[in-house]
Amino acid sequence: MRVLETTVRASEGIAVGRAFVVDRCTASTSYEKGAPEVEQNRFEQALQQSREQIETLAADSEIFAAHLEIVDDPMLSDAVVAHIDEGDSAHDAVLQASAELVSMFEAIDDEYLAARAADVKDIFARIAANLTGGVKNPFEGVAEGDIVVDAELLPSDMALLDFNKIRGFVTAEGSATSHVCIIARNLSVPAVVGLKGILSEVKSGDTIIVDGSGGRVVIEPDIATLDEYKVRELNHKALLAEQQQAAGAEIFHNGERVYVFANAGSVEDVERAIAAGADGIGLFRSEFLYMQSSVEPSEQQQYEAYLSAARSCKGKPLTIRTLDIGGDKAVPYLGFEREENPFLGWRAIRVCLELRDMFCRQLRAILRASAEGNVRVMFPMVVTLEELEQAKELLEQCKSELKSQGVAYDENIKVGVMIETPAAVLIADSLASHCDFFSIGTNDLVQYVMAADRANAKVANLYNPYSKAVLRAIEMVIAAADAADVECGMCGELASDTEATELLLGMHLREYSVNIGSISKIKYQLNNLLK
Repeated sequence: MRVLETTVRASEGIAVGRAFVVDRCTASTSYEKGAPEVEQNRFEQALQQSREQIETLAADSEIFAAHLEIVDDPMLSDAVVAHIDEGDSAHDAVLQASAELVSMFEAIDDEYLAARAADVKDIFARIAANLTGGVKNPFEGVAEGDIVVDAELLPSDMALLDFNKIRGFVTAEGSATSHVCIIARNLSVPAVVGLKGILSEVKSGDTIIVDGSGGRVVIEPDIATLDEYKVRELNHKALLAEQQQAAGAEIFHNGERVYVFANAGSVEDVERAIAAGADGIGLFRSEFLYMQSSVEPSEQQQYEAYLSAARSCKGKPLTIRTLDIGGDKAVPYLGFEREENPFLGWRAIRVCLELRDMFCRQLRAILRASAEGNVRVMFPMVVTLEELEQAKELLEQCKSELKSQGVAYDENIKVGVMIETPAAVLIADSLASHCDFFSIGTNDLVQYVMAADRANAKVANLYNPYSKAVLRAIEMVIAAADAADVECGMCGELASDTEATELLLGMHLREYSVNIGSISKIKYQLNNLLK
């Protein structure tokens, strides 16, 4: 019996089954590197072949539909051609461009945009395979009850797998925001990722235990361990069933409604969240429209996306966060300059208030969508009252423009502020008198309060949402909201943490905006606490 462990929180649950170790080997056809024009022609042929394959697959899968948008993005082909012009073969150029673009996306601490990094990697892998030996299905032979073990699982792999068969996932690479983790959590499939050395320890056919809750994999367990985990697996499935029953419930505490909203990074996320029992969307990340394109999305494109999301909410609140870029989310076509401290630089509301024409196009799109749904608008990274006043002034200006054009919108659209800096905490009382709601973004708040980069492993011990300083900041914000009779929610990771639910409820937090896979868990936890 061998046990491997990781600290990455992937997808909870217990799975016992047979390991299916994925074989990624493909037939390889080597070729002699030609002149740049020859290599560019090879790349273009492989790109076209990949596009045709994706078009066929997109008919049956939303994953591949998203790939179609990326494969036609000039940014992808321009990056490859640049390396070919420098003397690389088409294959090497694809690998180099993939590494560069993927690293750009992977630096972003955002579930949706991290998934885009996996999409980019996936597409480049397809192009590279078409340059050498063609694409094969690595999952042929997966049997009922198997646990898939791989170096890394890409988005297209999810479309090739039969989730009715798969009992769990284990990968050597990946993070809690990797595509496999997002899907595994949404489907309640146990997963352990980032388990270095797993491929040298396990082979196909081995009996393994996946303990997603503990970040542990047991290989060839002894009888006692196997029996113990089989009982735990049954208990966890029973708990999931109980949680699912709570998903559609309305929750009240002392006569007040307690809401469990969801965070969403796409229209598809909104649909899945509402189907999973969310009381609405507490955070709709609008930057996905900007990040997936090589040019700024038009007002009409944004309006159509927001309208689709609003309709998917079926009358429940849709909170659209205005463009939150900069820091870890750069958009190449906006010409961001390199900054020594991007998290302390030109980002979020600061960008929008400077690029006012772009900001107004987004505000008009949001307002137009509000005519047909329960839409709220939320401004990110506000640190001064003047920023909020300027943003609201532009919103009023956009209202006037639409009114003069006879375009419908919700004249009483609610306006909110993200509270994610110490500055916003300290002036929360002033902000509360100029807005309708707060949403505490704990991911950034912890980082700024503790002066600890959330992506830096060396200061991971300081990045602690349960530190006294962070908890005191949260209490101050909720108290300021209560005093002004302003709604207060939380959309950071802490809201999805069942261990924090009782603490937050005691602070009088009444809106929890969580990842989709946590909707039923948080509702179940709240129900138990309020019995």
